[in-house]
Amino acid sequence: MTTNILLVCFFTSIIHFIGIVSLSAKLVGTRTKRIASSASIFNVIVVISQFSNTIQAPLLTKTIENNIILGNSPNVLIFRSIIFSATIGSIIGGAFIPTIHRFMEKGVNALYNNRSFFVVLIKSFNLSTIIHFKNSFTIPSKSNFYRLNKYKDIYMELVFLNVVVYAFITVSVLSCLYAGYLNPNLRTTCLSMSGVAVSLGSIGMMLFIEPYHATLTDKVIDGSVTESFFRRHFTFIIIARIFGTILGQFIFVPLAWLIVKLAELL
Repeated sequence: MTTNILLVCFFTSIIHFIGIVSLSAKLVGTRTKRIASSASIFNVIVVISQFSNTIQAPLLTKTIENNIILGNSPNVLIFRSIIFSATIGSIIGGAFIPTIHRFMEKGVNALYNNRSFFVVLIKSFNLSTIIHFKNSFTIPSKSNFYRLNKYKDIYMELVFLNVVVYAFITVSVLSCLYAGYLNPNLRTTCLSMSGVAVSLGSIGMMLFIEPYHATLTDKVIDGSVTESFFRRHFTFIIIARIFGTILGQFIFVPLAWLIVKLAELL
């Protein structure tokens, strides 16, 4: 693999790692009762993820353009490797949820007291932060997996929706890029559709998934839903998103052909 592809795989892992650990902000919000402060940190984490995505796309696009110019045939293994790196990043993110959860509690309290993320960031560059992270480090408890036996009260339709939406988010841009391989004459049109594809995935997340999480968070705060149920729900969501990246391997090529057909109709 070229250096560009390795960098893309690295950034893809980071993006999906951040996407999973960002769920810690919701867990921290219910524990500290500081929902707005936790949401602020969640938004910062999302921005970091989006910045990584802006670096990822140009690196991959350049590789595709060079291969098309050289007349090389589409190398699907490159794209599958990138999708696999998304799965790895998601798995690592899931494993780090307990650690980030404990580590982030101090950050939320610091943001509440200082009222500036920049001030909190500056103050975090010290030895005590490293010590705090070391003390926060923990591996997922076996009880998290035993909770999976209790699924009858879980909104399973939402869990399966997470699998589908996250699969689409994982491969939407990659499918647009691969579509440019499949029909080089329409590669500019296919690449321009990546923004639409990403927006559709984001809309699906914001319309159907995040509202449920928001209301569930409020119900934990007012006591109508237990924190235990809330944690169990997010265990299912984390696993669903990991499986979403795996599902991406199966829908990646069909979605690319669909994008080609849409590009031909435009």
